[in-house]
Amino acid sequence: MQLETPYWQPEQPLPYFADRNTLAAIISHHYFPIRPRTLEKWPLIVRRPNRAAIYNVQEAMELAKAKFESAIVYKQAEDFS
Repeated sequence: MQLETPYWQPEQPLPYFADRNTLAAIISHHYFPIRPRTLEKWPLIVRRPNRAAIYNVQEAMELAKAKFESAIVYKQAEDFS
């Protein structure tokens, strides 16, 4: 359950750094649905000013793009005849 809504909206430009909630919203909008807790498992550089974890958005987007492009692709329906 997300308690805080991300500050980023789809019509805004991408920020340079973002917290987990905002970064999850950005990746969910551009690539695939993701939860903020999932980002803890990704090999990303974390900066902790004021004890808050922030990530470089460009680095995370490159990793998300790589994960999206390497995902398994298949046709779900059997036949449309």
